[in-house]
Amino acid sequence: MPNIYYCNGLANNDLGMLRAVLSWEECTNLLKLFSVQYSGLQFPTMTKQDQGFAVLNMLKGEPDDAWRVGFYSFDADLLQIEEWVQACVGSRNPLPGQKLAD
Repeated sequence: MPNIYYCNGLANNDLGMLRAVLSWEECTNLLKLFSVQYSGLQFPTMTKQDQGFAVLNMLKGEPDDAWRVGFYSFDADLLQIEEWVQACVGSRNPLPGQKLAD
């Protein structure tokens, strides 16, 4: 399952924070809205000047051979990605008293 990481150069580590684990269908929908650039097999490096960015990790065994295993950097602003993630996660986890759509 593809993963989204949020990265900020002000953090005390070199890796991002896991933000979401996506189904393949969710990932496909995300990639219709936002473009990505392949970064390679290693997690992209960050600098103190980085304002924040999102990274998609495609794991071995994903169902679509069009995508290489590794990390992809989003071209979109981090806040745009977060809006999508919140909508996606919100549809999976309705508020108490709400039912999932059929």
